[in-house]
Amino acid sequence: MSTDYPYTGLLSRWEEIAEGLAIVGVQALQNPFPFNPGQYATLGLMGPDKLVQRPMSISSSADRLDEYEFFIRLVEGGEFTPLLWDRRVGDPINIKGAKGRFVLQDDDRTGLLVASGTGLAPFMSMIETLRDRRQTRDLVLLHGVSHDFDLAWRSQLEALVASGSFPVRYAGTVSRPQNCPDWTGLTGRVEAIVEGQLEEHRLTPENTTIYLCGNPDMIEAVEAMAAARGFPPEQVRKELYWPKGREH
Repeated sequence: MSTDYPYTGLLSRWEEIAEGLAIVGVQALQNPFPFNPGQYATLGLMGPDKLVQRPMSISSSADRLDEYEFFIRLVEGGEFTPLLWDRRVGDPINIKGAKGRFVLQDDDRTGLLVASGTGLAPFMSMIETLRDRRQTRDLVLLHGVSHDFDLAWRSQLEALVASGSFPVRYAGTVSRPQNCPDWTGLTGRVEAIVEGQLEEHRLTPENTTIYLCGNPDMIEAVEAMAAARGFPPEQVRKELYWPKGREH
């Protein structure tokens, strides 16, 4: 591993959620940067001949700058994540930021937060920041994954809902339930459960803003459904994790 590059951070935490899926902590070595919940930072590692960089949504609270947290999946054959998976806690990594306009809007509507896979990250930052600031916001969080063991933060979110201390409703859904014998919750891709959740929680264009983060097919499908139900474009906010038609 090259350490000659003037890296700006170090890998401070690694929590394996499932094989090839991890919650990763990064500390800035100097001058931590502020960010708004929902924004992303850019992580970088030296490859064989260049610095390879990728934008990654921050999942931690905007009020905790001692460590920036990310939710990352290993992409086989990718440029960046195989380099990251070769690193260990304490190794150097580049970090800079923050950028992005995917933030909670200053309105009084319920936020319907729809995530696929690691698209959960910015929503966790929004929730944790609100809690740190002792602020409340009515939120409905939907998270779609392939297997139940991919549902990061599931136990924490379910405990938060059960406690009643913060107004969030949470539902995970699994698209490959045949591989999850103990799963008794919702099944199917997350875009397939959105209409039912809108009906169940009585979410309408008059009282709700929709936030979408994850793969482009999910976002396209929910956008079309929302338009058909009368949601204006400005009430459907989105963050694509890779451009449609391009391998991530």
